[in-house]
Amino acid sequence: MKREMIEDALIQPTILLVEPDDKVRPSLMDNLHSWGYTLIVALSETDAMQRVQGKGEPFDLLLMNQVGHSVAELVAIGRDICQHAGLPPSIPVVVMAECYGDDLEGQDVQMGDYEYVAYLEDGQQLKELLYLLCPVP
Repeated sequence: MKREMIEDALIQPTILLVEPDDKVRPSLMDNLHSWGYTLIVALSETDAMQRVQGKGEPFDLLLMNQVGHSVAELVAIGRDICQHAGLPPSIPVVVMAECYGDDLEGQDVQMGDYEYVAYLEDGQQLKELLYLLCPVP
């Protein structure tokens, strides 16, 4: 096997994490790293746009926490970030819902072709969704 092929197989997928909450961000980052992902961390949608501007750091999945916006607004913002980065529309956008009823807890809802909302029951649910959408070698 060629060296380039071996190196490509070992490259970890990259997640652009948009997490404004200083209390949540460190533990979420630790989990994502331990699950095998490389991270680009942004504190806001504006920060994310700046990080990806002009073919900045590429990413394989966009993960956003629902803060201050509806789920639909965040999905649209996520698509804008991907487009701004010059990435294809097939980049998955995952929104972690903040407030929801017991009837939604534990569900992952597909909102579009590549847009998902996770109504998290626990961290394992997020891990399984991310592994499905953005497998780690």
